[in-house]
Amino acid sequence: MAAPLRYTLTALCWGMMLLIYLPLLPAAGLLLSPVVSLSHWQQLLTDPQLIQAATATLISTVIAVGGAVLLALLTIATLWPSPRWQRLASRLPWLLALPHVAFATCALLLFAEGGELYRLLPMLNPVQDRYGIGLGLVLAVKECGFLLWVCWALLGERQLAQQVVVFKSLGYGRGQCLNYVILPALMPSLAIALLATTAWTLSVVDVAMIIGPGNPPTLAVLAWQWLNSGELDDQAKGALACLLLLIMLFVLATLAVGLWRVWRRFNPHPDGVRQPRFGLFPGKAIGLMLPLSGLLCTGFLAWLAHASFPAMPTFNNSLGLALLSAVIGAVVCLLWLEWGPTRRQRWLELPLLLPALPLAAGQYQLALYGWFDGLFGTVLWGHLLWVVPWMLFVLRPAWGQIDPRQTLLAKTLGWGRGRVFLQLKCPLIIRPLLSALAVGFSVSIAQYLPTQWLGGGRVPTLTTEAVALSSGGAAATLATQALWQLLLPMCFFLLTALLARQISHFRRGLR
Repeated sequence: MAAPLRYTLTALCWGMMLLIYLPLLPAAGLLLSPVVSLSHWQQLLTDPQLIQAATATLISTVIAVGGAVLLALLTIATLWPSPRWQRLASRLPWLLALPHVAFATCALLLFAEGGELYRLLPMLNPVQDRYGIGLGLVLAVKECGFLLWVCWALLGERQLAQQVVVFKSLGYGRGQCLNYVILPALMPSLAIALLATTAWTLSVVDVAMIIGPGNPPTLAVLAWQWLNSGELDDQAKGALACLLLLIMLFVLATLAVGLWRVWRRFNPHPDGVRQPRFGLFPGKAIGLMLPLSGLLCTGFLAWLAHASFPAMPTFNNSLGLALLSAVIGAVVCLLWLEWGPTRRQRWLELPLLLPALPLAAGQYQLALYGWFDGLFGTVLWGHLLWVVPWMLFVLRPAWGQIDPRQTLLAKTLGWGRGRVFLQLKCPLIIRPLLSALAVGFSVSIAQYLPTQWLGGGRVPTLTTEAVALSSGGAAATLATQALWQLLLPMCFFLLTALLARQISHFRRGLR
């Protein structure tokens, strides 16, 4: 490839990434601008809702992340590397395709006051959940599927499986194997996924509005309400509340790292005591119930929903945004992996590791300054800030596993860099690329904050309509919106899975 064209593509990659990640700058300004004002801090700290909202946020986050980790580790200790683990791994994409809003809507229609559970069993009385316990439990089940999916990719190393076999043959139990072999191998790579899960749980707004505490709500919802206010003092309080969410994230991450180091210090190596007994029932039950929860959620929503199609503008907006986000995200990621810098740029992971609320507020500020809020293209640009990092998260490991000897051989045959990229590298990662497209599609479908802020109510989607109906709509209408929000990513996951299977069938003779 000619040098001018290579430089042009490199500049294009940087330009696209800077355009997508530009909201990081106003987000930082939003967080830092009211910090020096003592009056704003005083207004925030004396607000009667703050303590209750912060408590509910911390409790729900600890339950969600801690519960997800516990469920995932129990499942791994019980099932991996048996055939049951492979069957569970093959069904995990269906749980990942289930949007958080649809899952929370199912829990709302089932367990909320006046829900189906209390209609069937009127002797039960609903419990007032002021601390977000129900929110934490719902997110724990949902995030467990994501952590298992990440662990499935990390547990694919044959050397680790051999170490587990040797360790068990020495008489050690599954729990000791998890503690001394699996966890030390998983934790360095799993830490990023845990940090992303914690950041998202702290700042989640849509799910907290559906199933979280109402008055006062969680801190993220409270910050969302303040930032939407027309009063400058309320907006400053919302910015400071976002900063509190970031501080909570730092404190929780520091505590987690400290606990892990203390645990490893006091349990560095096996002490020779064998503990072969390990309860298998909890792990087997989790492995059975996780895929079943997605199926039950779909069936429950289909049972409650009336047989009608959602409003065509809403459906078209959701489908169009998701398809365009996935395709544009795939192009951006592939160009960046090929013509971007060779060193890993950690700043690209910031949208996954930071609370979403200040990032969406930064996008909204740029849209207001540019007078392009309320447009379909603006909402599409807002979705890319989360779609691109998640697609890079999926594609980067597969890209790094491409054998450089194949590239070298192609170049010795006279192939240019563009031909090597299109005819060698892209076909080699076609299955991870299909998985990344499915992930990008589902991430776009689930976006609420950028859609609501950047669209200004003029670009309704299935997610925004479901959240709006959850505050007081008919159960059948709410179930219909949630069901269609669920069906779109599931159908796309099914399509990509069928394409991947068909491609594997055609390539079977090349192995």
